[in-house]
Amino acid sequence: MKGKKIVLLVCTLLITMVLPAAGLINETEPKSANGLLLERDYGDAPEGPQAVAYPSLGVMGNFPTCQSVGPALWVQHNNFGAWFGPAVDFEPDGNGGTCPQCFPPYDQDETFMDTDAGLIMPGPFTIDNSLNVVPIPPGVGTPLGKTGQTAVWGIDIDIDVTNTMPSQWQGYFNLIIDWNQNGQWGDPGEHVVFNFWPIPNPYFGPISGLNPPNFIIGPNPGYVWARFTISEKPVPSNWNGAEDFEDGESEDYLLFIDQDIVPKSKIGCKDDIRWTSITPGSTKTANFQIGNIGDPGSFLDWSITSDPAWGTWTFSPTSGTGVAEGTWVTVTATCVVPSQSNQVFTGDITVCNDADPTDCCKINVYLETPRNKAIMRPFLARFLQQLPDSFPILKYLLGL
Repeated sequence: MKGKKIVLLVCTLLITMVLPAAGLINETEPKSANGLLLERDYGDAPEGPQAVAYPSLGVMGNFPTCQSVGPALWVQHNNFGAWFGPAVDFEPDGNGGTCPQCFPPYDQDETFMDTDAGLIMPGPFTIDNSLNVVPIPPGVGTPLGKTGQTAVWGIDIDIDVTNTMPSQWQGYFNLIIDWNQNGQWGDPGEHVVFNFWPIPNPYFGPISGLNPPNFIIGPNPGYVWARFTISEKPVPSNWNGAEDFEDGESEDYLLFIDQDIVPKSKIGCKDDIRWTSITPGSTKTANFQIGNIGDPGSFLDWSITSDPAWGTWTFSPTSGTGVAEGTWVTVTATCVVPSQSNQVFTGDITVCNDADPTDCCKINVYLETPRNKAIMRPFLARFLQQLPDSFPILKYLLGL
């Protein structure tokens, strides 16, 4: 009987040790005197009435970071095997445990290319004690891209991720960015990567190796706070960054967006004009096309700037505005032909981009007029009169 009790005790101890390690039940966390959980992974985006999120805009941070600061909640993670970068560390509260009234200094948890942070690109920024936005060493600070540009994983943005969660559990990846710079997440369009799954198990490497969806940057240039999260469960589509996770990690970074991209238009021409055997002094018409062969999203304003020096030319239309990329406009050219016969006339119709006078294209024009028939008839009569004298045999045959 005593032996059975010992076996039962050993089995109970083994179950008590194995279940928390496998992530099948929550571990008991130490609590402070006020009952708050201690020693988990937290975020470090600014939160609080004195926590400036964007110095140039005068916007305070209301990101869910600190347990001890309201009104926002906070993000926290236990951790059994999923994180960004080389490792994950624990702290009693947000911003490396410095909450409340913890901004400045900023980024007291993850910084850049340290023993914890996983961001590979772009080079992030922070806010110093004088409220200047500066690059996080050893980086020099690089832009995510420009507004309207597509951010491509592995080219513009990337983060190193590890997943060894118990029971080969596959993880979720989320990215939220404060596009409108109002000091909080959860507004429409700010959940730029939504519950990307699966993060395989095991996995060690950049998130770009898993082909998460690319996203459009914008709409405002300047600085934006972003939260990268790997977790064991999904989050809502309008997630504001607050959650209690069993596993994983959240890392917060201040990223920079460069000035807007203005799509550039470019002019194109089609259909040269070629007229042959045209009666001198007559009027001829022909069509050619003007198009925008520039960047997607661009619009072309154009004008005809010159025409051939000969003849009298008119065009309909002579200019245009708002021609979308990939669109072509038909122009009708009318010419009163010069009165000279037996002539070849060449020249160009030049059309230019109003936004860039150096961006022009040309329609080549060729016109040919025949010999004058009134001149040809006397010549032919004289030739026929002289023909018998030139050929005696012909004179004999004709009886002359």
